[in-house]
Amino acid sequence: MAPSNNMTEDADNIKTMKLYTNVDRIKNELASRDMFKGEIAIDPIALSEIDSMHYLGNIAIEDAVVEMKLDSSSTVLDIGSGFGGPARVLSSLSKCTTTALELQTDIHQMAEYLTKRCNLENHLKHELGDILTFNLDELGGGLSSFDGIVSFLVFLHIPDKKSLLENCAKMLKSGGTIFFEDFYCRSQFSEAEVNSLAEDVYANDLPTREEYISHLETSGFHNIQVIDKSSEWTAYVSERLEKFTANRYKFEEVHGEPTYLSLLHFYNAIVKLFTGQSLGGVRVVAEKL
Repeated sequence: MAPSNNMTEDADNIKTMKLYTNVDRIKNELASRDMFKGEIAIDPIALSEIDSMHYLGNIAIEDAVVEMKLDSSSTVLDIGSGFGGPARVLSSLSKCTTTALELQTDIHQMAEYLTKRCNLENHLKHELGDILTFNLDELGGGLSSFDGIVSFLVFLHIPDKKSLLENCAKMLKSGGTIFFEDFYCRSQFSEAEVNSLAEDVYANDLPTREEYISHLETSGFHNIQVIDKSSEWTAYVSERLEKFTANRYKFEEVHGEPTYLSLLHFYNAIVKLFTGQSLGGVRVVAEKL
């Protein structure tokens, strides 16, 4: 299913990706750990075991803090911020001020709730919207206001990389850094892989490594680092699937069988795509001219 030019339609269509359905699983998991009710603040690092959807935990967030030299004076935009896990860890570790932009209303609302529970409202503001259509003058401090941009496994949902990266460049100060992790095309996909990417991952027209670099350069970025994560992520998603199936009984006790089967479908699809070796993973770090 191809993304549209309509934010509401895209927010609905992206639910074909099973990772973005059953949002109540976050509440269920919190309740199972006695973290849902009450006024006691939640540790964002502990919460990240539940609310983050990217790969390899907080390693990528810690790397971003170091790579981007973030501190309490830094302002960061997180594009496609999901439940807010990476943004909360980012602000918690570096004390930076983060604006978290998320497309999906239910996930955005849960993210706001979790940030309040972590007492991070002074460091993190949540916005509902699409980076391609949002009024950029009203995002954070407006155009050229951010020291850094981060995004974790989100750009793959946006086929118009030219407009996406141009908008990213517009939001960054001169010398600002973009740090993102994404999928890319290593070699030609089979018809079955194209269909799986579209339906299971909501990803269409993934760029090659060379195409990504070209888009970045055209959008005004330089000092581009492209770090291949394919082998590392293939091992990660395979191990994730093994642990998930081994933990089925305990998972279903908390979340029920339908949620288990939904996520199982998604995890199986991702493993099949990565082990097919046409799908790759990449970390990109670049500086705005």
